Amino acid sequence: MRPQTLLAKSARGAGVGLSLLAHTIDVVNCAKRLYELTGRAQLCALGLELGTWGERYLRDLTLCAFLHDLGKANSYFQALLTGSKPIFQPIRHEAVSYWIARRIQMREWLQRTVGDLKALELILLAVAGHHRKFPPGHEDAEPMVVYLGHEDFHAMLEWGSESLGLASPPRLDDATIRFSPKRESVILELEDAECEALGLIDDIKRERPEEIRYLALLKASLIAADVAGSIRRQGGRPMVDWMADAFSNVPTATDLDGVVRTRLGIRNLHPFQQAVGEAPERVVLVRAGCGSGKSLAAYHWAARAAERLGRDLRVFFCYPTTGTASEGYRDYLKDVDLPRALIHGRSEVDMELLGLGDDEPGPSDDREASENEPGRATVDSAGALDHWSTPLVSCTVDTVLGLVQNNRRGIYLWPSVAGSAVVFDEVHSYDDRLFEALLRFLKEMRGIPCLLMTASLPESRLRRLKDALSDIDEGLGVVPGPDRHESIKRYKRESGDPRDYVKAALAEGGKVLWVVNTVDRAMDLWSDYGGGTVKPLLYHSRFKYRDRVKRHGAIIQAFGGDGPVLAFTTQVAEMSLDLSASLLVTQLAPVPALIQRLGRLNRRASEDDPWPFVVYGLDFDAKNSAPYDPMELNEARAWLESLGPDGLSQRDLVEGWRDAVLPPARSVACAWLDGGFETRAHPLRTGSPGIEIILPEDVNTVRSGGKPEEYRIPMLMPRDRDWHRWDEVAFCKVPPTGLVEYHPMKGARWTR
Repeated sequence: MRPQTLLAKSARGAGVGLSLLAHTIDVVNCAKRLYELTGRAQLCALGLELGTWGERYLRDLTLCAFLHDLGKANSYFQALLTGSKPIFQPIRHEAVSYWIARRIQMREWLQRTVGDLKALELILLAVAGHHRKFPPGHEDAEPMVVYLGHEDFHAMLEWGSESLGLASPPRLDDATIRFSPKRESVILELEDAECEALGLIDDIKRERPEEIRYLALLKASLIAADVAGSIRRQGGRPMVDWMADAFSNVPTATDLDGVVRTRLGIRNLHPFQQAVGEAPERVVLVRAGCGSGKSLAAYHWAARAAERLGRDLRVFFCYPTTGTASEGYRDYLKDVDLPRALIHGRSEVDMELLGLGDDEPGPSDDREASENEPGRATVDSAGALDHWSTPLVSCTVDTVLGLVQNNRRGIYLWPSVAGSAVVFDEVHSYDDRLFEALLRFLKEMRGIPCLLMTASLPESRLRRLKDALSDIDEGLGVVPGPDRHESIKRYKRESGDPRDYVKAALAEGGKVLWVVNTVDRAMDLWSDYGGGTVKPLLYHSRFKYRDRVKRHGAIIQAFGGDGPVLAFTTQVAEMSLDLSASLLVTQLAPVPALIQRLGRLNRRASEDDPWPFVVYGLDFDAKNSAPYDPMELNEARAWLESLGPDGLSQRDLVEGWRDAVLPPARSVACAWLDGGFETRAHPLRTGSPGIEIILPEDVNTVRSGGKPEEYRIPMLMPRDRDWHRWDEVAFCKVPPTGLVEYHPMKGARWTR
């Protein structure tokens, strides 16, 4: 039945649906405001001159906003919004928007304003990708009526003509899209259009590569404007008014210097920290060991970067894991007298469980919203837009680099990131895909100051950083760590049975950190330990998150207190544990992992005083090299032998690995820049064969309102079990009762 009013948003919940025209006006207004507030920063971030691109960008972005939801004027989508049951969509509405805009009358009308046909095609590509999905449609569905002749549709075209300065619009008739087994009609037409578009993109890459960055900019800004327009009000105010205050909330250089002064007290910045701030390059690499003062140097660097650019900058501190992001927030942002935020998939839970504050917004987990759940995307994205107004952000690196692969949170935050300085910590820990994303970010974001921090980096990766920047005629600033700190003899390698060293250390009241490569091995060591009066601690990733937070806190407290301590941990110790052990025992692991583990030994040393560490191989207790490649372990053995038996400094560790030859890097496509039609999310990191589960006993708690993030457990893929058929709650699998052993002090494992 032909609808009386064309809707854009569901009538369910609020009781009154939002008309397509009203929603379009909201999005166009938000697009204009987004340009006014952040257009200069966005263009600058991508190396696009305001004088050359500014007027075109404003015109194209408002046209994108005007056209983006025309495809909702179809019989399927209108029935979805007004019906009591979800209705299957044979083709998504953004594909229909693209189809409408390419019709002869519409295309000629738009071209009279845009002029250049290729420029118009870029606008239409941004429209087609504004929900990050562009699947081909489904066969054998009932025909779809597109209400081009509806008075509401023509009223929209009239509004666009008057408000955007377009020519008088055409008068159209309803059209029908048919889906047949022979893939006729719109499906073939769109597939042909996609081939044409991909050919156009290939031409642009060869002839006008800057337009690839421009297309990516249009797509991200349209998505941001659509989200803002869909939310309509933020903080009880119209969105366009809220946006003005949000984007003006940026820390000044004086604010950032105040953070430094508060942390230093009566002390002065170390010459090393001064050197970081004075490095003139846009991209600066700091190679310095744990405890050298890198984090405080980052604030000083951000303040000086703002002064050099002549404008205030937000600061994003990017960490490799949720744990390190939360620790960074706790150590360097929690008590700062400026608005700040923690952003990652479990940030809300951490703010509560770690006592970091209960008034900070936290976006929900980065899950895709379905077109058949039209309200959910708005709820999920409102939290992300809160961070448009946040001056200081501690987040996982996925939050920022996720933009490169079209991850939702990265795209939503793009207007904020564009006007920021970005600090990437622990860059040595990035896997190949993540490091490739970093390289692409540094090359394409030519106006964003970036500080890279690491304890160690092989020359092969350093060369790749330099080569990437050389491609755009930039150099890499490199600042070494403070000489005295880097040269202190902190470590001494010992050989023999590690249990003998543990026994002796505990007898003297020492604090022992024992790191292994698998969760199962850590659990076995903890269960089998018979060390008398010392009760061992256990920490790994395979806990319910609420229990993992407690285990983390217990270890930090124990190592900071009096008396002997023995803790069995896995790779989680490499970055998320800020502690100092008197003895390190570790399974053989790749060189960068060993260097990170050694960063937890004798961490507070101020003079030569080497403390012992023991590295044992597969001959002691491991059945195979998992989860590492045998070649990585062979490299680690050779590195250990090169260190010798004497006292070792952080510099000794790094120098011994600097000439390591890494496997050739594989090219990784950048979905945001290379995707054409698609704005679909692609993996940012190398995938691991794992799933997340919620135990059967926690299902009712989660379903009745408990935060699922507190109860999720990451697990390796179960063998010989048909887990695909298990029930699902909050995007997690629910294993049948009896398949998982769980204890809040020990964690989870599949029953044997």
